[in-house]
Amino acid sequence: MKDEKKIILPSGRIVPALGLGMWYLGEDAGAFFKEADLIRQALDFGYKAFDTAEMYGHGGAEEVLGEAVADCRDEVFLTSKVSPALSSYDEIVEACEKSLERLRTDYLDMYLLHWGTYRNRPEEVLEAFTDLKEDGKILDFGVSHFDLKDFKEWLSFENAEETAMNQAFFNPCHRQMEKELLPFCQKRNIPLIAYAPTDVCAAAYKNTVVCKIARAHNASSRQIVLAWLLGKENVGVLVKALSKKALQDCFRAQFITLPPEETDALNTIFPLY
Repeated sequence: MKDEKKIILPSGRIVPALGLGMWYLGEDAGAFFKEADLIRQALDFGYKAFDTAEMYGHGGAEEVLGEAVADCRDEVFLTSKVSPALSSYDEIVEACEKSLERLRTDYLDMYLLHWGTYRNRPEEVLEAFTDLKEDGKILDFGVSHFDLKDFKEWLSFENAEETAMNQAFFNPCHRQMEKELLPFCQKRNIPLIAYAPTDVCAAAYKNTVVCKIARAHNASSRQIVLAWLLGKENVGVLVKALSKKALQDCFRAQFITLPPEETDALNTIFPLY
C-alpha cells in the first residue's frame, strides 16, 4: 500500500494530511458512546488527525473525542479552536485550559483562532498563543477561515510569524483560494487545510468525466474529489464521516494518485474563476 499523505508544518514537523472533523458530534448527550465508538473505528482504520473546537456541541465534541483517544493520546494529532467570541488574553488562556480538560490531555498539537474576530485585540490573541506554546499547552497555533487579506494582516502582527496552519472552505466547486491564498501559504510553508472538501453540488458527482475517472480507480466520485485536493502541495483535508463505510472510503482516498491528464480534466470541469 502507498504511504499516507502528509503535510509539513513551518517547523518541519510532518503530520497527517487527512483528518476527521468533529463539527457534527457532541450535540446529543445520548449519542456520546456511539460517537466515541465511531472515532475508535476511525483509529482502527488508521486515522491519526482529529479536528474539533469548543464551539462544536458547546464542548461536547471535545468530550467525545477525549473519551475516544484517551488510550492513545500521544499517537494522534489533536487540533481544537478557540471560540470567535473570545479575544482577550485571559479568555483565550482559560478557554484552552477548558479544552484540554474536556479532551483529557495536557497539550494540543494545534490550536486555532476560529474565524477572524481577533481584530479588536490581535496582540492579546497572539500573546496568549505564544505563552500557551511556551508553557507546552499547545505545540503550534494557527487560524481558521482567514482569506488572503485577513491572513496578511494577521501575519503582520508581532509573534504571528509562528503561525503554522490556515483552514479554508476549499473543494472543486469553491476554488477561489487557489488564485492567491494557496500560493501565499505554499510560499511560506504554511499548510492550507480544506474543510467541507466534498460539499460540492450533487450534479458534480454525477458528471460523466468524474464518474469515468472514479471507475478507472475503482473508487467513488467523492474519493476522487478528495484525491484531487490531496494531490496539491501541502494541502490537507478534514472529512466528515458518520458510518464505518464512510470512514473507510475517505481514508482510502489518500492512496489514489491522479495522473496529470485526469487532474487537468477535473480542472476543466471545475474551472477556477
